[in-house]
Amino acid sequence: DWPGLEIPVDKENADIIYTVNAREPKHYPEDIAEAAILFHLAGENWTVPSLGWEETSLAMFAGDWEGCRLQVQEVYNAMDRLKPKRMVVTECGHAYRATVLEGPYWAGLKTGKTPVESFHYVEWVAEALRTGKLKIDPAKKLKMPVTYQDSCNYIRNAGLADIAREIMGYIAEDFREMTPCREHNFCCGGGGGLNGIGRYREQRNIGLKVKRDQILATGAKFVISPCHNCWDAIRDLEEIFHIGIKWSFLKPILLKMVIVPDHLKPENGE
Repeated sequence: DWPGLEIPVDKENADIIYTVNAREPKHYPEDIAEAAILFHLAGENWTVPSLGWEETSLAMFAGDWEGCRLQVQEVYNAMDRLKPKRMVVTECGHAYRATVLEGPYWAGLKTGKTPVESFHYVEWVAEALRTGKLKIDPAKKLKMPVTYQDSCNYIRNAGLADIAREIMGYIAEDFREMTPCREHNFCCGGGGGLNGIGRYREQRNIGLKVKRDQILATGAKFVISPCHNCWDAIRDLEEIFHIGIKWSFLKPILLKMVIVPDHLKPENGE
């Protein structure tokens, strides 16, 4: 229903190649749709690869380094094949670490860098807001107290804390930091593969008390969680402790407050 909107597949020489977490096409297809809408509104020249789109590395949790190499090489092959200017990784800390921070070493790249310049989704969002590609309706900014879950993988390991706070300045009127925060923040409680290991849920529930108390101390009722593991852990926390919070990725929040030019508005008027 969005005029001119498409998801370009295997488009060569695009400005952006967009890669995802496998859970998105399987469990959260709306996430890919939201990314497509935001790229469209920002006027980006982008594509997704038909092969090499999966960023996560379950082999990393098992210490299977050959498996890690095989997986990440598929992503790098897509870069070589389609020749984009840069890659944007979805809202997933693990995917970013596996493909952008660790992946080059698994693949034997002596530069320690991905074949093309690579960014986490929060970096693209901050850039789009900073340059005016996306504009926020001030009346639609978040009014309730909001806090931010710092992903270990792209905040502590990649130093993107300032980028995250820049975004909060655009979308939230009452942003409250956890204590500690930024690179010193505590893990969400689902990192290191624990989200995917059901047998340790009881132990995880104990560990989640730390994050519960951090959130409660801020007085915030809304947690921004641009990371799949963090999003899942905050959901599990609320499921167990019922502290009355909501949580979200960035994409659905942005779609509710971004200014849509008349010629790009959905044909159904929504």
